[in-house]
Amino acid sequence: MFGMGKKDGDADKEEAERKKIEATMVSIDSGFEHLRHHAEAGNTDRSEAAAKRLVESLKNPKLPAPYSKDRRNAVDAFLLHAYMKATALACKGAIDAGMSDDIEKRTEMIKKAREYLAGAVKYKAPPDFKKQCDRMLEVATFSGGVKAKGPTKAKPLDTAPKVKDRAKSFDPDGKKDDKPVIPQNLKT
Repeated sequence: MFGMGKKDGDADKEEAERKKIEATMVSIDSGFEHLRHHAEAGNTDRSEAAAKRLVESLKNPKLPAPYSKDRRNAVDAFLLHAYMKATALACKGAIDAGMSDDIEKRTEMIKKAREYLAGAVKYKAPPDFKKQCDRMLEVATFSGGVKAKGPTKAKPLDTAPKVKDRAKSFDPDGKKDDKPVIPQNLKT
């Protein structure tokens, strides 16, 4: 009978292993809070780094399989959110730069937006989001740099003298005067 049961040392090892797994799960959950904050801010670099650390932690074979699967799906969802947020912010920045006629910044922001959009598509962004971003990038591309500072071929400098106003005179009360205005050179 003495050899049939588990030894006290085995029970202590199992208890220590269970506590270690629980501590790992708590650590993973706190890592998700960091990932969520970075994703909300649209910070893709830090989100990627936090996601990489979480995925490494989730590779522990002693973690429950449903827990690991749910957390891996959540990592992908947070990364998708981070890339979508970063894309939207970059598109908005490109449009704002175009409106203020800052062509270099507009070009840089369009480039960033396209990179972030590729990342969002990698994490399975909805097709509507891609269409909306394409429209915003098109608007940003065509915004700014429109006003010329001087005469152009389409609007040359007007050097002709101003023509005198030959319309009928008006009463200050806003009523029309019935008498026609006769030009000075036609009066006799």
